[in-house]
Amino acid sequence: MKVDELLDKHNLERETTTRYIDAITHMNQSETATEIEVSRQTINRYKNTFAQMRPQERSLIIASLIQEKLLEQGLEK
Repeated sequence: MKVDELLDKHNLERETTTRYIDAITHMNQSETATEIEVSRQTINRYKNTFAQMRPQERSLIIASLIQEKLLEQGLEK
């Protein structure tokens, strides 16, 4: 299954998911909400959705979106 299909299946937005993954790894939920400019309720929904995913789905989404982010950062230099 492709990343976009998984995001649709779980009703997640691609850009918000990418920003969520990046921020939540080094911030708490309140800080993450502020950093990516969404509500704490949205952060909680994303956290719960990720918790309900199969491990393979979660890993595919995280790996794919972070790889894209790293490639974008490399192009910006």
